[in-house]
Amino acid sequence: MNYPKKYFQSEIIDGFEVSVMMKRCWAAQMEVLEIFDDICRRHSIRYFLADGTLLGAVRHKGFIPWDDDIDIWMFGDDLDAFIRDAGDEIVRAGLSVLSPFTNKECTALNMAYRINNSKYTYNLQEEFLKKYWLFPFVAGLDIFTLNYIPRDTACENSLMQLFSTTVAIGTLWNDMSISEADKMDMYIQLTKTLGVTPVEKEKIFNHIWQLSDRIGHMYEESESDKVAELSAYINNPSKIYKKEWFYETVYLEFAGKKFPCPACYKEVLISDFGEDYMQPQMIAGEHEYPYYKKQHKEMLDAFAKAGINCPEIYKGV
Repeated sequence: MNYPKKYFQSEIIDGFEVSVMMKRCWAAQMEVLEIFDDICRRHSIRYFLADGTLLGAVRHKGFIPWDDDIDIWMFGDDLDAFIRDAGDEIVRAGLSVLSPFTNKECTALNMAYRINNSKYTYNLQEEFLKKYWLFPFVAGLDIFTLNYIPRDTACENSLMQLFSTTVAIGTLWNDMSISEADKMDMYIQLTKTLGVTPVEKEKIFNHIWQLSDRIGHMYEESESDKVAELSAYINNPSKIYKKEWFYETVYLEFAGKKFPCPACYKEVLISDFGEDYMQPQMIAGEHEYPYYKKQHKEMLDAFAKAGINCPEIYKGV
């Protein structure tokens, strides 16, 4: 993807200043999205732009000015096919998939799989910087799973209770105020409920998040009328969608290229953001903006420790 030189300048969009580094961040993320999109097209794997990225495509034809990431939706079967059939291609492209199935330090908080362009907090190698528009930090995209919600109310309540309990155990696992015995009791009870075999102690933390991911696969399309991203749905009951909204795909422009979106994107966006979704509103995200702020500090600290002056281009975020 090509960008004119003026693109990499700070810019006021809808009253919000987008910094030079954020423009480079956007460009780096687009490189990852294009690789991901190409692989999915060649393997006939379905995905959709999601959440703020979908809203950005509809309202801005690109990133929301105060957004700093790319979100993707995939159904469970498509995600499994992507991991199974495209995993090697991802590696050959210099990318990596982070998930509780591939990284023992990775939790599935919010049930996201992440595709990154780097395993490091920052990378100043010439080849890397050239490929990713002089953006030295990790860039990628988050994949969230759309799960089928059972039409039977009792089954839905049971599913959400089981999912919430599993996420709560995973969240509390590193809480030092809870005894090891109590944690083990919670874990053992969970494995009994799910009918799975407990794992060794050092693998439990990851196993809990793996189980929370698989709980979302409990129901099939034939048992459902609606779909949801479970972690979002338990916190916001409006984030549930009719399954037919995703039957067809339309391609909408995002940052100069077209990417797949649910054909009924208007209905999806109304569920997510309300009837006035076309009216820009600066709503705080779920993480600190910009997401690479800590990575930037690590880089500055490393420069200072080594007695090296930080290049002017990397002094600000």
